[in-house]
Amino acid sequence: MPTYELTCEDCGERFDLFVMRMLRDDDKVCVACGSRNVRRGFGGGVLGVGTAAAGVTAAPSCSSGGFT
Repeated sequence: MPTYELTCEDCGERFDLFVMRMLRDDDKVCVACGSRNVRRGFGGGVLGVGTAAAGVTAAPSCSSGGFT
């Protein structure tokens, strides 16, 4: 599922937006102040489920113990 990192130019709020399609201008609305002065951040693309980011250790699976 595509996820986009957005930043509001008015209030500085950074937030992620998950949509099932390409990002449209109508989607770019700040969740904190409602401004439409929002730009895409460095993130974006496809959310990698089950993969760890570079330098980040993935959480152990349920079968590795500690869960009942």
